[in-house]
Amino acid sequence: MAEGMIGYGSTVRIGRLTAGGAQPTWHKLNKVGDIEAPDEQVDEVQVTHQESPGARRQFIAGLIDSGEVTVPMNYIPGSADHLLLTAIRATREEVLIEFKLGAEGTPETFTGFLKGYSRTAPIDDKMTAAATFRLSSYVIAD
Repeated sequence: MAEGMIGYGSTVRIGRLTAGGAQPTWHKLNKVGDIEAPDEQVDEVQVTHQESPGARRQFIAGLIDSGEVTVPMNYIPGSADHLLLTAIRATREEVLIEFKLGAEGTPETFTGFLKGYSRTAPIDDKMTAAATFRLSSYVIAD
């Protein structure tokens, strides 16, 4: 077994939900840069009471916040990626966001919405874009 792997070959796909619950229409984002997987955090719920052992606060695990993820990419004006991202930002629709880390990775899918879409055009470097998604729920594969 390998001691480590590079992230080359990682992918991000966006699934637009269709009316009637049919299969989503998937679009693979192109020219994606470094992907940082979502940093899901578990809320803590305090359950301390008057008889808590040792006069210590007690906690239980609460709900999971899937957080946000920003997908950096090369920006190409008028590209299918640009048209898709501006469309879903305008509609504020819920989409599926699928990450596959590494060429051999297992896809992970979340629901969410496009929170932000920024673009840069530096004088002496490539144009870039970043799509930030607010994630809602983890989709368990069938």
